[in-house]
Amino acid sequence: MRKQLVCSVLALAMGGQLLAQNLYSKYERMLTLPAGYVCYRVDGKIKVDGKLNEADWQKAQPTSSFVDISGEGFAKPCYDTSAKMLWDDKYLYVAATLQEDDIKAKLNQRDTIIYHDNDFEVFLDPDCDGQNYFEIETNAKAVIFDLMLDKPYRSGGNFMIQWDCPGLQLAVHRDGTLNNSKDKDKQWIVEMAIPHKALTVNFSNPGEAGKYWRINFSRVQWLKPGQREENWVWMPTGKIDMHMPDRWGFLYLSDKVIGQGTDTFKYPYNMAAYKLLWAMFYAQQDFYSKEKRYLREKESFCLTAAELNSLPAGTDISVEATTHSFRIAISVPEENVRYVVDNLSKFTCEPITVQE
Repeated sequence: MRKQLVCSVLALAMGGQLLAQNLYSKYERMLTLPAGYVCYRVDGKIKVDGKLNEADWQKAQPTSSFVDISGEGFAKPCYDTSAKMLWDDKYLYVAATLQEDDIKAKLNQRDTIIYHDNDFEVFLDPDCDGQNYFEIETNAKAVIFDLMLDKPYRSGGNFMIQWDCPGLQLAVHRDGTLNNSKDKDKQWIVEMAIPHKALTVNFSNPGEAGKYWRINFSRVQWLKPGQREENWVWMPTGKIDMHMPDRWGFLYLSDKVIGQGTDTFKYPYNMAAYKLLWAMFYAQQDFYSKEKRYLREKESFCLTAAELNSLPAGTDISVEATTHSFRIAISVPEENVRYVVDNLSKFTCEPITVQE
């Protein structure tokens, strides 16, 4: 009865918008299961020249073809794009193939806004917490725009263009002619070696076997003058916003050498609990945008069987909030783990101390 009363009051307060449908339906586009990629060690030496001649690159599996950033139901990109990854103790290697029948690039200066050209972008969060993550962009001239963000824009994030990825190696190979619309081109290929040391935060080495990173790729494509750009990505975020690290794919660093055995990708979290955590996060953001305050107890979210039935037995949900901050925690005792997100979009996965 108390839950029904709370939900009724909230529905009146928000014109019924929060409770018009369950959270999974309301935020469906932003709650799809992120893909995973098993990244294998290189067997030989990689020369970063954009040509991908090495046997290791030939063995590496590409990601699925990029799709519209908004996800299912939106138009399929007219050019195909995919990426591959490898790693060793010093670098994460990324290679992307971008089909293109008219290769263009005008910008020449580092750290200009590269997506004003057609571009390729990499987003990296090696410790998976949604904070202090990295972005590297390039155009078909191999001009670099690299930056670091302290947190996503949705949570008041700031970008630091002064960060230059130290030791980055990047090359572009063009199968076609640049800035010549009179002929037909085939594709351009981006290859980069990203040093682990460049991505280190708080002296923690991100390049270790068995670790998971969050990663995503974006291609900005200007198809017609005067029209808005297309945003094609590996993992759709559900809205035109790449700065949603919770929506990026999972990168698993395997200890196996490419071509010498395989690993089956396994998610690092209980994905049912993870999904609900972020559904509640989005609900908090919506509520704050309308009411300028946060929901302060789990009953206020009016969770239904649609959200709760997939959770393991004994799962506990807690909400702490003030007017301008919140912390949502979902504890899974049978797995001894607690998932937490706060108003800054910071995600943590904590062990639960088992009490005797």
